[in-house]
Amino acid sequence: MIGLSTPPMSSVLSIIEQRLRELWRSEPGQPARSRVCTMNLIVVTGSSDVADHYVTVVDEVTRGTPARAILVSMDPGAAENLLDGDVTAVGGDVATFSERVRLHASGGACARVGSAVEALLVPEIPTTLVWLGRVHVDDPLFIELAEYAERIVLDTDYTSLSSLLSLARWARADLRRPAIADLAWTRIAIWQELCARFFDDPHMREHASTISKLSIDQASETGARLGSEGALLIGWLATRLGWKIERLGGALRFKRPDGGKIVLTLRAIQRREGVAPLALAGIRFESTHDGKLAKGEIVRELASGAAVHAATPDADVLKWKLDVDLPAATEQVVRMGANKGGRLLERVLHRPGPDAALAEAVVIAEELNDDGVVCV
Repeated sequence: MIGLSTPPMSSVLSIIEQRLRELWRSEPGQPARSRVCTMNLIVVTGSSDVADHYVTVVDEVTRGTPARAILVSMDPGAAENLLDGDVTAVGGDVATFSERVRLHASGGACARVGSAVEALLVPEIPTTLVWLGRVHVDDPLFIELAEYAERIVLDTDYTSLSSLLSLARWARADLRRPAIADLAWTRIAIWQELCARFFDDPHMREHASTISKLSIDQASETGARLGSEGALLIGWLATRLGWKIERLGGALRFKRPDGGKIVLTLRAIQRREGVAPLALAGIRFESTHDGKLAKGEIVRELASGAAVHAATPDADVLKWKLDVDLPAATEQVVRMGANKGGRLLERVLHRPGPDAALAEAVVIAEELNDDGVVCV
């Protein structure tokens, strides 16, 4: 690591830039090294521990997506004013690889991180900002880094739904601001696909428009507020099926296009070790059409993957079941393997933006959050 106090920050940057140049210097008798860089990836964390954990995620992403990754951690409360940095080549072979720059700022140096990051960006290629922590849209560092980015990525599973909602309002206020993405939204893609699968059979199509009961399970304590995954899934269902929110006697409920009501229930499920707080744990629905009652459920086996699939001790197994007096009735087990590590972030980076479906779901999630929907 390079460690210098804040006044000679230019010296730290000069050493980092020199080491970046050295990465691409070919040794005598060795093949020439080719530089391929498709994006700048800025990852900001609030602590060195989070940054240490996220190194493997960043490296996994940049092995498949050539990039200059700048991983930043900060300790604003430290007594010393210090900026540390190092440079690492990631993945590839002797001729091609990505660059990872690690920066750590403490004390007063945190106020100058934005300038350091700007100096290290590769010009004229897209920049994505991954912000791993609570978002305050008046934070000077956030504002400065957001100016360089075409997209801002959050992970509200480990921060809060409020972070996504405040950021979405900030982005809507000025169309020139970056597109917003959320790793929690990408995590629930498999839930969206499986929900849609309930109604794939032609005999089940009309059941989608007659849902009368919807229940969401999340890994939390009784009384906890609805988390980001559950809120976004409800928002997605509401916008896809044309549900509108109405209030009666202070209670929130959904109304179908045909005027029918949907009873919404949020249940708390015990959260086991290794499961994210407020993680989506299940969804159930009931609908009746042409005299036939259909019951569908998707249940996540929280932290029990080892008992079902020995190589997956985390909660990555979903059980899907449709109970109806029709040939469509069936059940199956689905794995959530694509939601692991760098593969999740890589999927977000390759998704087109802005995401209109996310923006629509966020509007519903805002109302759910404002009403303080809690687990029972």
